[in-house]
Amino acid sequence: MPRTKNANVSLTETPPEANLEGVPPPAVVESEATDSISNVVATVRANLEEVPPPAVVESEATDSISNVVATDSNEETEALQPFKMYFSPSEYTKPFKISAKCYIHKVVGLLETNLRGKELKWFKEHPQFRHFFHMHRDANHKLMGMWLLFLRTACLEKKREVWFIVNGVPIRYSLKEFALMSGLYCHQYPKSYETKGSMEFVSRIFGPGATIKYQDVEEKFLSMKRSSDDRLRVAVLYFLSSIIVGKTKTGDKAPTVEKFFQRAVADLDLCETFPWGRYAFDQNLKDIFYIMEKCEGVVGPQKVFPSFVMPLELLAFESIPVLKNTFCVDVGSADPNCPRMCKRKTS
Repeated sequence: MPRTKNANVSLTETPPEANLEGVPPPAVVESEATDSISNVVATVRANLEEVPPPAVVESEATDSISNVVATDSNEETEALQPFKMYFSPSEYTKPFKISAKCYIHKVVGLLETNLRGKELKWFKEHPQFRHFFHMHRDANHKLMGMWLLFLRTACLEKKREVWFIVNGVPIRYSLKEFALMSGLYCHQYPKSYETKGSMEFVSRIFGPGATIKYQDVEEKFLSMKRSSDDRLRVAVLYFLSSIIVGKTKTGDKAPTVEKFFQRAVADLDLCETFPWGRYAFDQNLKDIFYIMEKCEGVVGPQKVFPSFVMPLELLAFESIPVLKNTFCVDVGSADPNCPRMCKRKTS
């Protein structure tokens, strides 16, 4: 099968903390907002033809995470030349709607309003979650760039990363790009992590054998008026199920909150060190390929993206110059050690 040398977009200005061994990178997502790209398609189409191939940039910070990423794939530096794309160019300008089930704006606001003292301090000093509390937060996601990438997804056998082909230039979305954007840990999972923690806490709070849905977690959190370790654990469960991995359905038909989330909140030390970035990225890939397969090459009804969407949202603005120059603004007050999601905002 023919191969092409790595011409993918490499992200620069990598924060020192973007070390997959245990330091952070960027993320953000809010309400069930839908976003159409019809209002910017004309601008993108007019400029996309002239988009220059992005330069490949290597930096010390990029090198610092390569040793861990290499454990996932020895083919990181090469991309298979695709035989076909999921969508034909005739689909690129069709109107669409896509919604996110990642509620950063809403949930962080509720946590800041309801938590007190050491509870709020736990989040604001958390090595991974603290960035969500000082980053710029929009009530609505800017998903038009992400959908623009989705329409240009290459069909490849490898499912550990995604390649988008824009103007003939491959743009890679792998664990490395996710880490640089999100601020979440992306090191290897602890051994037998699915069995860590305990179901005892959620059984005591929600009832033995209870089916715990997202709405149940939100209602329980808002009903707990006094500061306590129990309320902190429910708040962590609310955070994880609102931002890291959500569900496509709500209401009576909603599935249960991730079982691992229910176990993990019994151990707050585990919640601090667990690679939530790897967990969210793995779900990202499942969601992307599920949408690709469901579309069957045709832009159809509204699609739902339930997992942490911010890295994908930012990737489009970082890698496509016309989008970056038109809609992306640097946050001058951001700490140099913060991940990308803290250093950029979209207009």
